[in-house]
Amino acid sequence: MKKKVNIVPAAAFAASLIAVIFRVFQLLVVVDYGEMGFFDFNAGFFACYGLYIFFAVAALILTAGVILDNTKMNDAYVCGVKSLTSKQTAALGISFLLAACLKLYDVVFGFRGVSLDFVGEAVIFAVFALIGFMLLSRKSVRPSAGYMQLLIAVSFTVKAAALFMQDTIIVRVSDELILLLSYIASTLFFLALGRFLSCNESKHTRGKLFVCGGAAAMFSCSASLAGLIARLIDSRYMEGHTAMHPLSQIGAAIIAFTVIVILYSKRKSYTERLEELENQSENEEKSDEMPQV
Repeated sequence: MKKKVNIVPAAAFAASLIAVIFRVFQLLVVVDYGEMGFFDFNAGFFACYGLYIFFAVAALILTAGVILDNTKMNDAYVCGVKSLTSKQTAALGISFLLAACLKLYDVVFGFRGVSLDFVGEAVIFAVFALIGFMLLSRKSVRPSAGYMQLLIAVSFTVKAAALFMQDTIIVRVSDELILLLSYIASTLFFLALGRFLSCNESKHTRGKLFVCGGAAAMFSCSASLAGLIARLIDSRYMEGHTAMHPLSQIGAAIIAFTVIVILYSKRKSYTERLEELENQSENEEKSDEMPQV
């Protein structure tokens, strides 16, 4: 019997990997840093805009995967956050701590002095760390962890607005456009994650969580991870032409991947859990009724 492939996790991982490879190629070959970061159109249409086409196709595949895998969606929706095991909760906590470490790196090395932006980033670092420690220490999800996702979503919204307002030609600069897309997708992802963790999700929250999570991972990896890899390949060329994107975006991708894997991992359905509880209670009643010798 063939093992069924879960479309959404496979699509999210594959899309992120392909996007990173494509973006590294663009950074090293296609981007013309002498022209404010625009594409070198001599490289050809596909080399310049093929990544955007791939983004659109990947988003459609993620959406189609959520729609086609309706049985998995229904089971995940019925189970809810209370069905997470202690190991799954711990894994989610570790992902938030990793994101906090990357955010701390940006806070320490990305600012030369205290500013409003510095304070905002420091607050989000504290939120990431607090959520991580809460999930690891309690081994269960409290609604407060979900409500704190709103602060993270607001942070990404402000970052997206600031990035858009500071550059009127952002749609022509691939670096900034991809970073903007990662901020927008991360905002939607953390809003959906907040509804899930606080037990306030609707019937369509889980689908939004998976689609936005996959998109956030894909955009974040191509925005930050690709730049890091490009610097490792040719550090002298990259350092002389472009600034490093915030590594904290990789943290958003780590959380998104963790959530997708956890919610798609093999576990007993809500119906099976109810049957086990009923059988357990029946066995206890029978043992109580048995005469003692």
